[in-house]
Amino acid sequence: MVAADPPLNELFQTHRQGLAGAVRSVLGPSADVSEVLQDAFLKGWQDWQRGTRPSDPVAWIFVITWNAAKDARRRRDRRPHHESLDEESMPAETTHPSPSHALEQREAVARAQAAIAGLSDPEQQVFLLRVAGELTFEAVAASLAIPVGTAKTRMRQALMKLRSVLAGSEETKS
Repeated sequence: MVAADPPLNELFQTHRQGLAGAVRSVLGPSADVSEVLQDAFLKGWQDWQRGTRPSDPVAWIFVITWNAAKDARRRRDRRPHHESLDEESMPAETTHPSPSHALEQREAVARAQAAIAGLSDPEQQVFLLRVAGELTFEAVAASLAIPVGTAKTRMRQALMKLRSVLAGSEETKS
């Protein structure tokens, strides 16, 4: 097997946290992120070996990862549900002095992930490419083959929904 070109390896390593966040937004906090990232890398590597050299490689790897996560979600949804260990049930390594602070942080992350998961697929794509991928609106639009104005509209809709959901969860928490 031929090793992947260093630029592709570096792209995935540089953006690993953002890619992992994209996977979790599609599959939830208990997702097997490493498996989906491996699938995405393999798909990207195969395309790379066939000569694919995208004009915006960051957007390209986010779209590949997004699609791999959606494929994993479809596979998961077709299987019967079984109880499994997830991140919430595993002991957390924390550097926070207060257990209550760590719990609040986990709850806030879970609320944010649930809010992102509640977005429509088009809104999620734009939001994740823009936030996790740190892409410009022009790069987001080009990677999704949509007009820049549409990318901006989807981002604005996503942010409005997220603000509404997260503000509502803060009010019910108090």
